[in-house]
Amino acid sequence: MLYFRAVKRLSLSAILVTIFSFLVSGMAMAQYSSSNYKSNEVIFGAGGDNNQASASYNAGVSAGALGVGNYAGTNYKAYSGFLTPNEPFLELQIDTGTVNMGTVDPSTTRTGQANFHVRTYVNTGYSVQTLSQPPTYTSGPSSHTLSAMTTLGSSSTGTEQFGINLVANTSPATFGNDPSPQPDPTYATGVAAPGYNTTNQYKYNVGDTIVQTPSGASGWGLTNYTISYIANASILTPAGNYTMVQDLVVVATY
Repeated sequence: MLYFRAVKRLSLSAILVTIFSFLVSGMAMAQYSSSNYKSNEVIFGAGGDNNQASASYNAGVSAGALGVGNYAGTNYKAYSGFLTPNEPFLELQIDTGTVNMGTVDPSTTRTGQANFHVRTYVNTGYSVQTLSQPPTYTSGPSSHTLSAMTTLGSSSTGTEQFGINLVANTSPATFGNDPSPQPDPTYATGVAAPGYNTTNQYKYNVGDTIVQTPSGASGWGLTNYTISYIANASILTPAGNYTMVQDLVVVATY
């Protein structure tokens, strides 16, 4: 029998939380200024003040907004809505700690899924890469790594395979989800990357980009992602406990 277990780990600063590498990168936010004035986070609305302070408190106030969303042209880009942060940020959070895909044998395809999200503000875009080797079994001097699907393909029972995608699937089972911008695509633009965005088709290469923002799109907002995993064994696949510690890295793109 082949036993498969995918384990995830998030490393955030010096704290190990369960899964993935974390990298922050961003760009300086455009402000409005001239030789005579400077205005941070301009407010179009019923009223507001970004900096109300005294010796005892510091507060930002918004009395409403006339519109929300982002607007862009050849020479400008603007973000409207309620009070927003004045510092850019890029955040990756793993929402599933462990994936146990159970027992795999040559007659069965095993599936699993894990969730993560990316949240960002005022970046031109971002991408997420996977940097880990496929599931590996080690026992003393011997070891074996499941064969990765280096080109896009479907699940084939009885053929040793390991692959993923980031969309909803119906084969070899109904599992996974399409990327989900929150609360809707107006507020976030992340998508599954080419090679990982086709239903019922799977792939895995170390170093591949699995998530990205479309060319020219900003990466602001929050998007939920689901990684769908498949594992198949052949009659020659060594039995053992196969483990994968998956490292994901998110970086800003310009």
